[in-house]
Parts: sequence; structure tokens; C-alpha cells
Amino acid sequence: MSKAARKRARRVAMGVAAVGVATTVAGVAATQPASISAPLVDLAALIVVGSSTHPDGSGNENFFHGMFDKPPYHTGDNLEHVNFFTGPLGIDQALQAHDDETNAVLSSGWGAANASLLLTQLQAQEDPVLAKTVFILDNNVARPDGGFGTRYPWFALIGVNPIPSPTDTDALGVVDVGYEYDYNSNAPADMLNPVAAVNSLVAYLYRHLNQNELKLPVNAEDGSPSVNCGAANTCGITDKGAILECPDAQCKDVPALDRVAVYVTQRAKTTYVTYTSNGLPLTNLIRDVVPFGNVIADLTEPVLTAIVNSAYPNGNPIPADPSKYQPATPFSSLTQLAAKEPSAIQHGLTAATGSARKTTSTTATADPESTGAKKRTAADEERKPLTNVVRDSEKAVPHSVGSDSTPTSHSDPVATVDKPTKDEPKETAHDAPAQSGTTSRDQGASSGTDAEASKS
Repeated sequence: MSKAARKRARRVAMGVAAVGVATTVAGVAATQPASISAPLVDLAALIVVGSSTHPDGSGNENFFHGMFDKPPYHTGDNLEHVNFFTGPLGIDQALQAHDDETNAVLSSGWGAANASLLLTQLQAQEDPVLAKTVFILDNNVARPDGGFGTRYPWFALIGVNPIPSPTDTDALGVVDVGYEYDYNSNAPADMLNPVAAVNSLVAYLYRHLNQNELKLPVNAEDGSPSVNCGAANTCGITDKGAILECPDAQCKDVPALDRVAVYVTQRAKTTYVTYTSNGLPLTNLIRDVVPFGNVIADLTEPVLTAIVNSAYPNGNPIPADPSKYQPATPFSSLTQLAAKEPSAIQHGLTAATGSARKTTSTTATADPESTGAKKRTAADEERKPLTNVVRDSEKAVPHSVGSDSTPTSHSDPVATVDKPTKDEPKETAHDAPAQSGTTSRDQGASSGTDAEASKS
């Protein structure tokens, strides 16, 4: 076939294709006019992005009690599901198709990392669609402090976004949601800590797809926090609904029989929401599946918690500033464990036996008899300075005592003083033999009696 003939054939094929497309569109418009006119009316959309474990994303619009599955985002047929395997390009295509009105991109897990990568790209391009879009990055794999994609950037080899989600963007709003210990959004910094790694996987399984039941403390219109806690940069919300001031995620006055269930902080236009775990996920699993699990969990939870928490920056899985990038730090557990492990073991034994922590100090005992012992000890401490008076008296002069004329039943201060503690000067202990033999024995008996009373 000549070159001219090939050109004529190509033009014919293109013409046939154009006619076919035009005919199809005309037929759809005639039979289902709403499918053509709807985009002209419902330009706002809720764009639901699939994840690696749930690629089509169907049902994810019900996350957080369906707070985004309603106007202004979902008013009719403007709910779009973007398959996970289309990546950032698929999200962008759906977003650009609704670029004239306010939109929400609801994503989760690895899908959130894809949405985060698109957010970074649109910010670099200064795309005007950003100013009309709220991004919800649930269980964000690209979270700056904790996302496993950003914590372990080598996962980029299998396509995971290693770039931390931007904080200061032109977007209408960004909501970055994380879960304490969850491998997706709160992976251990010390990836060589096997206990922390297993705990994170268990946390992921416990949290997987239960977002429907959670209340997200943000305003759906722009993603800003729906709670206020004064001048503190972070708010804590308890199980019972109390709102606490928690500077850098440190809450001072948590009500009794309550706990902080979620932390909320805003940095630039990004609202970071971090849900806490009610107990260590690993020991929660022990309680649920192991025989006598509660006993085993009570014994091991303090130790396991210390081991797990040592794998996180500053020994705390709840970041003070979730917008700060924190990469992996191998072997960081070792130094923190050295300081925390002994007390964790003691707490575990205490929890297992149900007894109060015992020490040799009289001030650590709470029973009435020990209280009496504390009072006697305090009184003895008040009398000890009187030994200085004895040293200055005639009885303190060597060889001046021990005669038969010396009464042994005098209420002499030295005879009633307890045996000197190791903190007292040595010369005080040497003065005692200067007494008569009877007085010294009485003194020893008295000290022994007081010591026994202090121990009882």
C-alpha cells in the first residue's frame, strides 16, 4: 500500500471513530439526559479513594459517621470512587472534573499516601483547584512522624510515597488522621525492635476499617478543628468528652476514671488528629485470645509497653509535633530501655499481685502501724541533735563515767536515742561506749526496740 493510500485509510478510521463517539453521546443524551446535565449542576463531589487492601474504596464514604457523605460534597450523583491502582493520576482526573466547586478527597492508608503525593504536586504547580478542596488523609502512610512510607523510605521501591505530607499548602483544608501504634500512620522509629513491630501490626488489625464508628473533631467545611482549648497548641478529648489543654500533647489534669482518647492540633492549614489506643494492642490481643489472658497481660503489659514505647522518638508514640518529619532511628530502643525497664518490671509485679509497691522507707507504707512508726522516727530525728549537748557535758569526757554512783535509770537523752543512722557523724557513735556498761546495754535495748517498732 502506498503512502497516500495509508493516509486515506487513517483519515477514514478517525472519521468513523468520531462518528461513533458522537452517535454514542447523542444516544445517551437522548435516553438519559441527567447523565449529561448532572455535571453541569453537581460540580462539587466527594471523591473516595481506594486503598491497597480495599482498592475500589466502596463504603469508605461512611467513615466518621459519614460526615463528608452529605452536602456540600454529596448532593446527588456526585460521589466518585477512585480505584487505588490508578494512583495519584486517577485522583487528579476526578478532581479536575469537578474543579469549579468545593470538593473533598477522602482517602485512607496507602491511598492517603497517593492523595498526599497529588497534594504535593498540585502545590508545586500552584493549581487553583487546591483552594476549593479539602483533603482527608486517614491513617496516612505519608504522615511526617509515623507513616511507614516516610519512616521507612525504602518502601518507595514498591511504589509507596516516601515524601512527608505537606503542612502549609493552598488547600482549603487538610485533615491528617493517625492512630497510636498503627503500622500505617504510627510505625516504630526503631524498626529493629521486634516487639514494637509486632505490636504495630496488631494495632493495624484492631483498627482496620472501624473508622465508621469514630467521631472526627473537625469542621467538614474546611477541615479546621471543631474544639478549642485556649492558648495550648494541642487539645485532648477524653472518653467522657472533656476537652483539655495539652501543650505538646502533654495533658496535666486528666479526670479520674477517664483517659485522653484523641489529640487535636493544627499546624498551618493542616489539622492533625491522633486517636490513642486503650491499652497496648499486643496485650489486648493476649487478653482476647490467650487462656488466663488478663493475668498474663497484667503481668507483662508494663514491661511490653516500655519495650514498645522505646522504639518511638523520645519514648512516646504520641508526637508533640506531628508535622515534624521523624525518620527511622535504628537501635534507638536500647538507651531508653536501660532507664525504663527496671521500673516497668516492678509495675508489672505490682499489677500481677494486686499489692502496693513495697519499699524499705517508712514513708512509703500506708497502714496505721507504719504511720505510728513514722511519727516515732520523726520524733527521734528531732532528739538526735541533743547528742551535741552530751558531748559538751561532763559525761562526754573520757574516763569520767562508769562509777557506781552514776544512776543507770536517769532519763538521759543519750540513753533514749536510737542507734545512729549511717548518715550521722562517726564520733557520735564513738561516744556511746563512754557510758557505763549498764547504760550502753540499755541504750542498745532501747534502740533495738525502736527499730523493731519501725519495722512493724
